[in-house]
Amino acid sequence: MLTLDEFLKNAEDCWHFSLDVAWDQNRRHPELSRGTCLRERSFLHTLLGTNQAPVFEQACALADSAAEKAEMSQLLPQVLDWMEKKYPPPEKHPEFEPGRCFRYALNERHYCYMHIYNAKRPESFLKFPEYVAENLRYIMDKAERDDGCDTLYTATWMTCLPAFLRFFPEEWKENRTMTAAGEFGPTMGWQGQFIDRFGLLNHAVARRFLQTGVLPFARKETHCSFTAVRRHLDGLGL
Repeated sequence: MLTLDEFLKNAEDCWHFSLDVAWDQNRRHPELSRGTCLRERSFLHTLLGTNQAPVFEQACALADSAAEKAEMSQLLPQVLDWMEKKYPPPEKHPEFEPGRCFRYALNERHYCYMHIYNAKRPESFLKFPEYVAENLRYIMDKAERDDGCDTLYTATWMTCLPAFLRFFPEEWKENRTMTAAGEFGPTMGWQGQFIDRFGLLNHAVARRFLQTGVLPFARKETHCSFTAVRRHLDGLGL
């Protein structure tokens, strides 16, 4: 577990990254205000864990009025105070069953909407093929039994990650499309790639994004039948 000092140092790094992204996105998309970029196209929501924290709206408002980015430093103590109240971070995600890297919900098409969590931290869950396959079968079986689903769906940056794609058939890859929500947004579906296996800011990915303005892995949605996924996993010997 991170010490409080390590946790707060990472929070400060994430705060500065949020500001850098907002200013950079405003430069690349001048039709969007800095406050809008901080609210919708930065790491701030992911850092704070909510847009309901008082400092969230304060930061977005100040971003629009500040003459210089340095003026934002006056809010750092409030950010760190908010983050200190969140320490220590929970050892498991409250919405996932213990030890599970996938859970499901239903979307408007009554698909099995797969949500993803690294339950193997500090290792990547993708390093455990049998575990991934068992977790996939678990949510498909449950969704099929409890909700009559026959199609697996997700929308995440991981649909462009080769290590993740190996567990899915060609149908899954061919059905990938950019989400209607756009090229960049405020949630983990876009921003999970900025977090490393220790739960810290991935500085290399962060620098790459600031250099290019383009996410290394686009958030795409995709779907395919349970039958195709099961057949593919069987073919992998998993």
